[in-house]
Amino acid sequence: MNRINRTTIDQLVFNLEKPARYIGGELNQIVKHNSLFKMAICYPDLYEVGMSNNGIQILYQIANSIEDISCERVFAVPVDFENKIRDLGIPLYTLETFTPLYELDYLGFNISHELLYTNILQVLDLGRIPLLRWEREDNCPVIIAGGESVSNPKPMSEFIDVFFLGDGEEGIVDILKAIKISKQKSMTRDQLIDSLSEIEGVYAPSRHQNLHNIDFLEKGKRRIKKRIYRGNPMAPVKPIIPNIRIAQDRAVVEVTKGCKNLCKFCHAGYYELPYRYYDPEDIQERIFKIIKNTGYTDLTLSSLSVSDYKYIVELLNLILPALTERGVSISLPSLKVDRKTLPIIENISDIRRTSLTFAVESGCEEIRKKANKKIKEDDLVKIVEYVFNRGWRRLKLYFMIGLPGCNEFDEAKSIVDLLMKINAIGGRKKDINVTVSPFVPKAHTPFQWEGQKDIEYLEDTIRKIKQNLPRSIKIKNHDPRSSILEGIMSRGDTDLSKVIHASYLDGCRLDSWKEFFNFNTWKKNLDNITPFWTEYLLPRDKAKDLPWDFISTGYEKLILQQRDKIYSNIRPHPENELRGKLNIEAIHNSIEKFKSKYNVRSRIRIRFSKRGKAKFIPHIDFMEIIKRSLRMADIPVSFTQGFNKREKISMGYPLPIGIESRSELCDVDLFEDIHEDFHLKEIKIAVDPGLPEGINVINARNVDKKESIMSITKAVDFIILFQEEDIFKTCVRNLNSKIDFEKKTKKGNRLAPFHDAVINYNITDNKINMKITVGNENSMRIDNIALALAGLSYDEFYKFEIIKTAQYRRTEHKFVEII
Repeated sequence: MNRINRTTIDQLVFNLEKPARYIGGELNQIVKHNSLFKMAICYPDLYEVGMSNNGIQILYQIANSIEDISCERVFAVPVDFENKIRDLGIPLYTLETFTPLYELDYLGFNISHELLYTNILQVLDLGRIPLLRWEREDNCPVIIAGGESVSNPKPMSEFIDVFFLGDGEEGIVDILKAIKISKQKSMTRDQLIDSLSEIEGVYAPSRHQNLHNIDFLEKGKRRIKKRIYRGNPMAPVKPIIPNIRIAQDRAVVEVTKGCKNLCKFCHAGYYELPYRYYDPEDIQERIFKIIKNTGYTDLTLSSLSVSDYKYIVELLNLILPALTERGVSISLPSLKVDRKTLPIIENISDIRRTSLTFAVESGCEEIRKKANKKIKEDDLVKIVEYVFNRGWRRLKLYFMIGLPGCNEFDEAKSIVDLLMKINAIGGRKKDINVTVSPFVPKAHTPFQWEGQKDIEYLEDTIRKIKQNLPRSIKIKNHDPRSSILEGIMSRGDTDLSKVIHASYLDGCRLDSWKEFFNFNTWKKNLDNITPFWTEYLLPRDKAKDLPWDFISTGYEKLILQQRDKIYSNIRPHPENELRGKLNIEAIHNSIEKFKSKYNVRSRIRIRFSKRGKAKFIPHIDFMEIIKRSLRMADIPVSFTQGFNKREKISMGYPLPIGIESRSELCDVDLFEDIHEDFHLKEIKIAVDPGLPEGINVINARNVDKKESIMSITKAVDFIILFQEEDIFKTCVRNLNSKIDFEKKTKKGNRLAPFHDAVINYNITDNKINMKITVGNENSMRIDNIALALAGLSYDEFYKFEIIKTAQYRRTEHKFVEII
């Protein structure tokens, strides 16, 4: 199997934004070189978003647990990467082994929403896989898609070989077993798809392409039944830890599946039925393992409505004291805010007041009743008054516009009136942040037959809300045009495949990112290919088939029952009462124990190396990696006090991206003494297992006095190695000529004299050892020095190998290495 070599990868990622996105090597990644069968899984968005998707982590671990199967990862890419990969003629590859996508046996996509569709085409295109399923030959990977968005698979049915409907935890095992058997029996691609189509939950468009929904009944075809997983939670206890900051940089543990509230607009609430909850002791054990294996300081208890988890108080009593003592904060993002839950919120807020979130959805109570949104305005106002009186000052409120019933009321005025009431509570010192989102009808919900408001209505409503509120209330809104596109796709049919294809070829991708979204291009293709496209936004005839009716979720009767029901009582049901009481005493004791970490009893200096893939990790992310590894090793690191508590570690000058190092020094303050013998062996054994590929502990020692590594460092040693003789000779010639350097400053470019930047150097076979100054006005970064000496641009920086070897302080007569 062909793999792209490291030199080619270096050439590709140098000079790209965030090159660490593209090189793998993260802690807890799984690499299986000699598997019978190789696949990749993709969340089709940028790395930072894809690695925040818990479903990817779960499926990755399950697939790699199966013998003879290797599962790797790939993500969509930004424009700079796409342009460069095309220019260099390199196919898109997996992160674990740099395998081109066309070499895979299977490529799976987890699609959570409709604005990811063109990203899927980008991944296929850059991976040299034909976009259209009927153009793929036997040597092409089988393309499979799952996730919430495939509950209506029709718009993407021309691109995907096989859709999986429902929970992937057990479905992926059945699919991979079938693919293994096909490999062993040397089946053709068509035979494999036939085999997969027999698995419950699998829809193969090529096997049903000429069948309409009614044909399933008339021709004896089975409906596609959504798979439901009823086992224990599958969150991996050793998830992959990204080497750069991502959208959700935290541990995530699911406590429930599904939702009991049945808000009629909520796709996840219906599509993820039935409601399932997990045992708190099992969750507790999983949480402590994940925290130990990741070093994360934030934990999210994931649920569509965590208030409905009947063991939430019991679980918090099991985990909150120990996590608080460790400095780990807990997030309950879907917790309803009321007088019952406020004690929970107050005691998981890490000794400080954070923001409270209210999903109000509509300012109009009648619209909320129609949507079965269980919140009353009087209750909301009372709870806001209550929390303001208890010291909270920051509120987040979410509203949805265009919900069914909006034609009968002035929803802009109702939202403004409610926000003005809230703004009048609690004096002036408060921070109210509001997000306004257009309603999008979704398949398999009671609102799937409803119409979606047009752009003009949505923009007019948003404008009225903003115009009639004071500037102290901060309003953000989703782009109505992207919501319109989402609505078209969410209830569309196979005609939209041509629109998606044409829009991708016209440059559309990353449509969920406002800086990349181009509605004009989409509208052009909608007008040309589906001139009737506004009909997708209209109410649907309840007597006619819908494009997704061939899919059975098992809850069709419930959806019909809920469809026309208008609720007269929208108060929460009695069963939502929380069980038990939070152990406040244990929590307060853990807070006091945490405060002991404010002390500083001793200090150590650890020397790290940063080689290979790790050279692409930015300095700020490198520091976070070190912090996580120290947490995993249970090193007693001191914390700062104040609003944002953080570990007391300090490092020297940031190393430019692309430079390796044998001398990254890190001073660590400790709240406990470490005995004199705790040096290289113990620190390395403890810390190295928590470090990603390319970062290692070299040595450690006690430090007697506090000093800033950055302030005492005056010189740094580097080795520059050369791949090409001509570049080496040019550098030597310019070194011996002692050329001055051009230095970029805020006031423009100026010359930096050679002797102010370079202290000394010596030249050996294809290698230059150089000591340069740092910390003065004429200091130069080593990458800029090397490029200037070679007369090259940064695009050619991959032709160097530069290694930092030592840092120096300046005494009265000489430079002395900092150790």
